[in-house]
Amino acid sequence: MKYLVVLAVIVVVSSATPLLVQDEDGEVYYLTPVASREKRQAQLFGGGGFHHRDGAGSVGFVNPNGSGGQVSYGHQKGAGQQFGLDARVPVWSNKNKFGESTVNVGGGADFFKGQGGSGLTDKRVGINFNHRF
Repeated sequence: MKYLVVLAVIVVVSSATPLLVQDEDGEVYYLTPVASREKRQAQLFGGGGFHHRDGAGSVGFVNPNGSGGQVSYGHQKGAGQQFGLDARVPVWSNKNKFGESTVNVGGGADFFKGQGGSGLTDKRVGINFNHRF
């Protein structure tokens, strides 16, 4: 219990005091805790609707043998949206005393929707070799 109280005090004190940082040029900056800054997300829902911001993101996974997949999305206000999908699947695998080798075949495509038309902007296929010792 004593350790929990000490940890809580350390967290509270460290988040309440600004930090001084000096860069290579000799300029000093104050780093303040996130809780004391104005939150940007609060501005998104003002005025009766959701206002889009520029942004992008992706989510995916990779297995130890090199196979996997990824889905991505990007948005730029006034220009359009970009969607992407990539996947790799194992087609050959060999396991011996030196490790495990795998050959993966994959493909992917990007789709754009917005100004200037909509359609596939990039198509790709590939092969990779993965060896784990």
